[in-house]
Amino acid sequence: MQWAPDSPDLWAPDSRRPRTWATDSFEPLTLGRAVDLFLGAKAAEGASPKTITWYRMILARAVRKFGADLAVDRLTGPDLRAWLVELRTTLAPVSVAGYVRTLKVLGNWLLAEELAEAVALRALRKPRVPDKLIEPVPDDTLRRLLGLATVRDRAILLLLLDTGLRVSEAAGIRLGDLRPDGSVKVLGKGAKERIVPIGSTARGAIVRYLGQRGPGTPDAALFLGWRGALDARGMQQVLKRLKVRAGITGRCSPHSLRHTFARSYLVNGGDVFSLQRILGHTTLDMVKRYVSLADADVAAKHRTASPADRLIGSAKG
Repeated sequence: MQWAPDSPDLWAPDSRRPRTWATDSFEPLTLGRAVDLFLGAKAAEGASPKTITWYRMILARAVRKFGADLAVDRLTGPDLRAWLVELRTTLAPVSVAGYVRTLKVLGNWLLAEELAEAVALRALRKPRVPDKLIEPVPDDTLRRLLGLATVRDRAILLLLLDTGLRVSEAAGIRLGDLRPDGSVKVLGKGAKERIVPIGSTARGAIVRYLGQRGPGTPDAALFLGWRGALDARGMQQVLKRLKVRAGITGRCSPHSLRHTFARSYLVNGGDVFSLQRILGHTTLDMVKRYVSLADADVAAKHRTASPADRLIGSAKG
């Protein structure tokens, strides 16, 4: 069906074109306006504040690069790809991949809302990201940290190590989230709640901290700092200070403790499906990376316990 300028129905578009362009009198949607509409829509849909902040940061940078008044449909693939190459000089590949995901989300949303075709945004391809594994924190390092930790910091360290919680999830725990069965309710990505079990050692450390912390209302934060609730940045600083005191130069952050938990869980007999639920992953893709790391531990154990090596080695002796 072709456009019919003489038709009284101006909203009878060709199926190949969004109805926004039913007549040339419409102003093209600018990049700045598109970003404002997109962020407002995501807030209305209930996207998490963290997600919206992430979108805003990336898209604001795109607006600064290309200009708020540039029509979205005048963005070109070569221009976007040149910008992504430029970003790679200062950002890690995984961060650039995040930029691409956000730009594609914007483009797909604009098309679905019939606000713009956004061909260049939608056509972006996800760049390859090196599949690097984060090494677990060694046991001797963990013992050194625990030996220097205060009652509160020991509870934080053992909780992160024993559950693999994201630092934002641990910081968001309220007193009412501690369940009688020894587990904890956490709010994860996408505002999804899940129940995470806690081992007896970490539970004991939390109980000791609660005795020092004192009572509070169910909606009060579990971990407190000098100025009230201890947020995610505060927890990161806790580990950073412990690292300095212990003279540790290697990786030791809440995120590396999450990897350490995952690897240890699998090596000690846990299965990938329960690990997926504990970590709050929607797919097994990320869990597969932990399996690879656990496989390295299995290979090392095999070298020391190989039946054939022991058999032949003892015969040679």
